[in-house]
Amino acid sequence: MSATTAAGNAQGGGETPRLPPLRDELRLEPGPTARDGSPSWTLADPVSGRYFRIGWAEFEILRRWHLGDPAAIAARVARDTTLRPTNEDIEELAKFLMKSELVRGGGEKSIERMLAQLRASRKSWPVWAVKNYLFVRLPLFRPDAVLDFMARNFGWIYTRGFLALTLLSGLLGFYLAARQWESFAGSFVYFFSLEGALLAFLSVALAKILHEFGHGVTAKRFGCDVPTTGLAFMVMYPTLYTDTTSVWRLNDRRKRVAVAAAGMAAELGLACYALLLWNFLPDGPLRSVVFIWATSSWILTLAVNLSPFMRFDGYYLFSDLIDVPNLQERAFALARWRMREFLFGGGAPAPESWPPRMRLILLGYAFGTWIYRFTLFLGIAFLVYHMFFKLLGIVLFAVEIWWFVLKPIVAEIVEWAKLGTARRMGKRAVLTFAVFGLLLAALIVPWRASIDVPAVLGAEQRALVVAPVGGRLVSVDVTAGDNVAAGAALARFDSPDLDYRLAQAERLAAQLRLQAANALQEADGAARAQILRRELDRAEAERVGFASERARLTVTAPFAGTIMEIGDALTPGEWVRPGEALAVLADMSHVVIDAYVAEADLARLTADASAWLVLADPQAPRIKARVVSIADTATRALADAELASIHGGHIGVRPGPQETLIPEMPVYRVRLAPEASELPQRVAVGTAWIDVAPESILRRVWNIVLGVLIRESGF
Repeated sequence: MSATTAAGNAQGGGETPRLPPLRDELRLEPGPTARDGSPSWTLADPVSGRYFRIGWAEFEILRRWHLGDPAAIAARVARDTTLRPTNEDIEELAKFLMKSELVRGGGEKSIERMLAQLRASRKSWPVWAVKNYLFVRLPLFRPDAVLDFMARNFGWIYTRGFLALTLLSGLLGFYLAARQWESFAGSFVYFFSLEGALLAFLSVALAKILHEFGHGVTAKRFGCDVPTTGLAFMVMYPTLYTDTTSVWRLNDRRKRVAVAAAGMAAELGLACYALLLWNFLPDGPLRSVVFIWATSSWILTLAVNLSPFMRFDGYYLFSDLIDVPNLQERAFALARWRMREFLFGGGAPAPESWPPRMRLILLGYAFGTWIYRFTLFLGIAFLVYHMFFKLLGIVLFAVEIWWFVLKPIVAEIVEWAKLGTARRMGKRAVLTFAVFGLLLAALIVPWRASIDVPAVLGAEQRALVVAPVGGRLVSVDVTAGDNVAAGAALARFDSPDLDYRLAQAERLAAQLRLQAANALQEADGAARAQILRRELDRAEAERVGFASERARLTVTAPFAGTIMEIGDALTPGEWVRPGEALAVLADMSHVVIDAYVAEADLARLTADASAWLVLADPQAPRIKARVVSIADTATRALADAELASIHGGHIGVRPGPQETLIPEMPVYRVRLAPEASELPQRVAVGTAWIDVAPESILRRVWNIVLGVLIRESGF
C-alpha cells in the first residue's frame, strides 16, 4: 500500500504540521519476520530504487504521520498499541526521512532545508574526481524486456532435472579430461601471446555477462524489477553490474539467497558444459574459449565474489544467511561502539541489542573486514603506483592510502576526541588518553640518539687467496692459524698441459734460432734470416708467457699475515679451476670494524662519534669504538659477505656480475676503530651501536617519504 495512504490524508485542524508530509509515491509493504519474531515492513522509494527495512515502532509512527505533531503521534501510538515512543524517537525518524529525501517539499523552511541538503551534497571538483576515479557506475541499458523474455522461456534452467544434467556433464567432462591431462594442462600455453590474451579477455567478458544475466533472470522470476545493467569502475578496473536492489522486497530469505548466488551458479554451470565440450572440439580458438570457461573464469569468480568483506555476491549471501540487512553499516557501528567502550568506558548503550552469539559474529565480521580492506587497498595502492608513470603513480598512491586507509582512521580519532570533551572522563578514558599521549610523544620527541647497524670486525688488510690458473694441486704448504711472511709459498700446482705447451715453445724457439744462424751463412739468406728472426721473436714471447704462467702455479702470500681459513676439499691430486678460493689471509695486527649504515641515517653521523660493537657470540664482551671514516658513496658491491642476506646476514643483496654481491638498498660503509687492547683474532659478525644526532620517529618517516618522492619523481 502507499505510505501516504497508510499515514492518512488529513492534516489535522488546518494548522501547518511540524513534520513534513511523506512523498505520495512511497510504498509500504510487509517485510520478513525479524530475528526476534517481530514483524517488519519495507519502505520502497520507486523513484530512486531504494528500499528501507523498518520495524513495528517505525511502522506505527508512519501510520499516524498525518497528525503532523510528534507529541500527538506518540500519544496516539501509546493509546492504540503497547509501544511507548518518545518525541525524540519521532524526531529522529523525521531526520532520517528528510536525509533520505522521502518527504515532500513545502513552505519556506522545507525549501531552505532542501537547498541546504543540495549545497551539502555538492562536492568540489577534486573530491568529485577522486570519488569517480575510485568508484563510478555507468548504466548502459534497461534489461527488463530481455529478462522478461528469458524468465518466461528459460524456466527449465531452474529445474532439478537440469541441475542433475549439469552435474553429470561436469563429472563426465572431468573424467574425460583427466585421461588426457597433459593435453588439457598444455592449453594454457596458447594464451601466452597477444592473440591468446585477447581471446582470454573476451572469454572472461562473455562469462561475466552470463553471470549478470543469472542475477537478473532469477530476480525477474521472483517478481523483482531490474532497472539497469552497466559497467562499474573500481580504481579504474571495469566490472559488470546488475541492479537487483529490489530483491529487498522479497520476504523469503531463500529467494534473496538464490538471487545473490545465481551469478556464480551460472558460471559454474557454464564451466561444467565447457569442460565436457572441450573433450570433443578440435584444436583452435573455440576450444581455447571453452578451456577458459572450464578453468580460470569460474575460479576467479569464486575467489572474488565469495568474499563477504566486499559488496559482491558473497556479502549479500552472508547477510541473508545470518539475516542481518545492512550488514556492514550495523556491524561497523557495533564494532566502533565496542572499541570506544573498551578504550573510554562511559557505559554508552549499544547501537542495537544483539544476542551474545550474533554480537560475536558481527564484531568478528567488522574487524575482519577492516583488516581485509586495509590489506587489499594497500595492495591496490602499490599496483596503481606501478601502473602509471612515477609522478602520477605517487599522487594516485597517496589518494588510495588517504581515502581507504587513513581517512577512516582519522575520522574515528576525531570521534574519540569528541568523546573526551563531551563526557566526564573516567579512569579508563584517562588511561587511554595517557597511553595515546605517550605514543604520540614517542613519535614526535627526538629520543633516538643511536642507531644499530650490521657490522663485522676483522683485519684492515684482508685478502681472499684464489687459484690464479687452473691446475692440479700438488701440495698445501700452510694450515689455518699459521703466520706467514710476504711472498711465502701457500700452495703449489702443476699443469701437464702447460708443461707440454712450454716445452713445445722452447723447442720451436731453439729450431728457429738455429735456422736463423744457418741462413746467415748462405749467400742470399739475409732476407730469409730476417723472416726467421721475426718468427723467433714471436716464439720467444710465447715461451716467456708460458714460463710466467707456470711460475704462477706456486701461490704466494701477497702480504704478511695469518691464515684465517683454508678452502674446503683442498686435497693433493685434485684439479682446481681458475678463481677457486684457496685461503683467507688477514693481517690481524691492524683490526678495524666495518659497519654499513642506511642512507636515511647518513646525515646524522659525525666523524669521531662513539660506538659499541656487540658481537653475535653472547659470551663475547662489548667492544668500544669510534668512527674514523664515512664513505662518500654507497657501496656498489658488498665486500663483507658475512653480512649478506644470502649468508644469514642483515643486508639484503642480489647476485651481481663476477660473483659480486650488490646491496638491494643504498648502504654506506662506516669504518670504526676499536679502542680495546684485546680483540678476537678472527673475523666476527655483530651489531654496531653508533651515537648519532637525536631524531624523532616522525621525522625519520618523513625523511624516508621525502627521499622516495624525490627519487621516484625524477627530481
